[in-house]
Amino acid sequence: MTAVRARLEVLSAEPQGPERCGTLLFVHGGYHGAWCWEENFLPHFAASGYHCVAPSLRGHGGSEGFEKLDSFGLDDFAEDVQAVLSDLPEPPVLIGHSMGAAVVQRIITRQPSAVRGAVLMSAPPPSGISAGVGLGWMRAGGWSVMWQLWRLHQGRLRADDAAAETFPFSAFFHGTRTEQQRRDYVRRVQKESTRAGKELSRRFARVPIDLRVPVLVLGGEHDWLFPPHLARQTAQAYRTDAVLIPGSGHMVMLDAGWRRAAERIDEFLGGL
Repeated sequence: MTAVRARLEVLSAEPQGPERCGTLLFVHGGYHGAWCWEENFLPHFAASGYHCVAPSLRGHGGSEGFEKLDSFGLDDFAEDVQAVLSDLPEPPVLIGHSMGAAVVQRIITRQPSAVRGAVLMSAPPPSGISAGVGLGWMRAGGWSVMWQLWRLHQGRLRADDAAAETFPFSAFFHGTRTEQQRRDYVRRVQKESTRAGKELSRRFARVPIDLRVPVLVLGGEHDWLFPPHLARQTAQAYRTDAVLIPGSGHMVMLDAGWRRAAERIDEFLGGL
């Protein structure tokens, strides 16, 4: 049976200036869409000379399939990324965040020749997220934050101004957001796939011993959803060191430390 490709929302930013440095393909994480790259990372890297492409995975953002979101898994999301990748004029560097970093890991461990490199931000290790991590969430956030996260996962948070007062921002951000940014954020986050969430709790990628794809692992110094020890586990799996961004929580590309993260990625890209 031939699979039907989902129609995807794809944001892009053209390189600024005469120098073209290559293509970056950004993969968002759970509860988000391509919009999470639009505020800081797309303009920053376009200004650095990169052609930037950011799809919303099926069921997310402006892509089709929201009504079937719970049936989608990591392989479905990887198929979306591969579809966008195949339309690019050159192998890109993949930049994935959180669940999107798991999708990126599936691609680079299965099709390493298709990419120039990978940046794994706030990433789960390829062995999956253990039950102990969930206990850590409870200790860090308490019952009220966990309750709100569960409501978000189930799509039961209202996308209105009142919800901005109870939204569990501490799970995603370390720095502060303006009132308008808080409201906009709550209106745009969404529920997440139950199937994909379950798949993240077990091994989702096997890293070949001879993998030659350059990998940068970044994490927020204050991320308690995927805390620094997970960043170190991920880095160890790819035989590199984790880079922890001061002043940042889980949403590295939107939090107060985003510029430090972007500069560190600039350094990595310059060495490819």
